[in-house]
Amino acid sequence: MKPACRLLTACLFAAVVSACGKQQPAAPDASAEPVARPIAATSVVMAERRTLRPGFELPAVIEAVQSASIRPEISATLKATHFAPGDLVEEGQLLVELEDSKYKAAVNAARAQVQSAKASATQARANWERAKKLRPQGYISEMDYDKAKALIDTSSAAIASAEARLEQAELDLKHTKIYAPYSGRISKSNYAVGDLILPTSPGTPPVFELVQLDPIYATASVEQSTYNNFTLFRQKLTDEGLEIPEVVVQLELAGDNTYPHQGKFENWSHTSRGSSGTVTGRVLFPNPNGLLLPGANVTIIGEAQQTIERVMVPQRAVIQDQQGHYVMVIDEDNTVQRRNIKVGARDGKDWAARTGIEEGDRVIADGANTFKPGTKVEIK
Repeated sequence: MKPACRLLTACLFAAVVSACGKQQPAAPDASAEPVARPIAATSVVMAERRTLRPGFELPAVIEAVQSASIRPEISATLKATHFAPGDLVEEGQLLVELEDSKYKAAVNAARAQVQSAKASATQARANWERAKKLRPQGYISEMDYDKAKALIDTSSAAIASAEARLEQAELDLKHTKIYAPYSGRISKSNYAVGDLILPTSPGTPPVFELVQLDPIYATASVEQSTYNNFTLFRQKLTDEGLEIPEVVVQLELAGDNTYPHQGKFENWSHTSRGSSGTVTGRVLFPNPNGLLLPGANVTIIGEAQQTIERVMVPQRAVIQDQQGHYVMVIDEDNTVQRRNIKVGARDGKDWAARTGIEEGDRVIADGANTFKPGTKVEIK
């Protein structure tokens, strides 16, 4: 064998021997404890039982109990107005006068017709009385007798027709004056003195609009689930003969101003908004000074008079998915677990957990959605 070949063979043999002599790395031990994930102590909150007064806050809009677009019942020119735009008017107050001369004349003519019909009826009754005396003696024919009898009914019908025309004429005359149907705030007039005002017709504006301001509604939309819980709870209390807890309802106005009068829940809307899954509720507030105006944005603040005890958790710790609300807690073995809860009243930044969690449970408040059930943690 040539020297070069012997040298190459020796090098290959040395490399094989060296490789066989190396030790392979050991496989990981499956029975070893998993490494605990560190979590800051400030991210863990202890669930605590607290006495609180249930309450709620809802964005709302002021809504008039009733509003009307006032139009005349007759055609006439505007004679006078007795209000200024924005005035607070009282029920029964005279607001508008229309030209009434032709309607007064119509009343006088109708009265004359009534008198004429009554005179004709008097003559018809006298003729009938004479006919009844003359008929047995044969002084009048059967035809004349029947005519005298028929005139009694005809004259009575004429009186009724004339009185109906008089009633309509008096009603038209009455409609030349427009009074406030209820107390409220009035808009500007859409007509000037001398304008011809027509009864309701397409495109014809009303004489004015009137909005009732006292009392007035604050309307808010709540979720269908909230409406169901509220209604079923009230029904349960009623069935058990228990008193329904009183709730004080107030308003917060723009500029962080508190409205000085308390409200009272009035009613729910007769329909639900299917697109948004909400139901509208109305709270009735006194509004003696007209401070609340329809269309204004406000906040309804409700607070129950009776206190309750609940286990509280931070709102930021509560997560929601298709199964509902839940929190992540750390058990005695420092293992993360999921707890499904039913949330209730809010108290500041905390949320009441009606079920699913107990006082003293350690709840992950920050970054809970980054932990999976079964994860070992080490609180630092």
